[in-house]
Amino acid sequence: MRTPSSKPTLEDVAEQAGVSLATVSRVMRNIGPIRMETRKRVMAAVEATGYRIESPNPYQQPVSTPHTIALVITDLLNPFFPEIVCGVESEAAPNGFGLMIFNTSEDPAAEMRVFARLASTQVAGVIVCSSRVASSNLISFYETTRIPMVVINRRIDHAQIPAILVDFERSMYNATRHLLSLGHTRIAYLDGLASSETSAARRRGIEQALRENGLTLPAEWCLNSFPNVDGGFQAMTSLLSREGRLRPTAVVAYNDLNAIGALHALRIHHIRVPDEMSVVGCDGINISAHTNPPLTTIDQPKYRMGQLAIQIILNLIRGKKMPISSYNLMESPLIIRESTAPPPAE
Repeated sequence: MRTPSSKPTLEDVAEQAGVSLATVSRVMRNIGPIRMETRKRVMAAVEATGYRIESPNPYQQPVSTPHTIALVITDLLNPFFPEIVCGVESEAAPNGFGLMIFNTSEDPAAEMRVFARLASTQVAGVIVCSSRVASSNLISFYETTRIPMVVINRRIDHAQIPAILVDFERSMYNATRHLLSLGHTRIAYLDGLASSETSAARRRGIEQALRENGLTLPAEWCLNSFPNVDGGFQAMTSLLSREGRLRPTAVVAYNDLNAIGALHALRIHHIRVPDEMSVVGCDGINISAHTNPPLTTIDQPKYRMGQLAIQIILNLIRGKKMPISSYNLMESPLIIRESTAPPPAE
């Protein structure tokens, strides 16, 4: 609560006007469609509270790109990332920050070019989603520029680079246990890129669940693929070249796009899902609920991850010290839908 001696804030204006902080921010910056009645109410609240716009603090005004956060993502065509972008924007806008989005199309070289550009641009902060470059390159960028950075779905061994992670090992372990509980013993994994740390974590979870049940993940049932629909289609087609017991009865995919590609391949080969093959995805993108059949998937809290990332970035910009443990583990529940069922009778 504001004391009599403290300066009025945007929160005070929002409370006085009976509107959200985001609405006050849009009125003050004169952006977006705002009803005239709402605008008048906000401006009246500004007058009533005595709020005054002052020169921003130095931490809010980087030299060349004031009020701008860079968001580096690996594949804008993947519906997983726009949800993160929306979460970031929902927190950035009310705090007066805009976004500069860079899409690297799963190309580490393109990602390095983005970092080279950011080093000269001097943005206020950087959020990196599912980076494909070596951790040493991310650390080098930070050490050189000292631009506040948060990394999503990547573990970085640096005390000043916070990371937001999903426990993929545990999540894939639970997904595999689900398939085992249905009676599956021949379970394959449509792996992601061979260099992906998150893909390796997913595989460890699958292998642990299988090992606890006296089973293994055969090398020929673990296929690296590009993390998109085409990659899943090609990997699933390769698996289907096997016959009888050399073919799995269930597949866990690196992400939902891989799983959707796998469903397409199964449909072309006239293999019914889930009667003859069960499929599990990962990410919980919106379209996964509307595939044929609806996809069982691990639901990542994408919007919340974006919100948390910008909250951490703002704290870093404002000079707040991070705790020694800078990792934030997010829960990712398994959503069971119609793409999984008991295996067919032998």
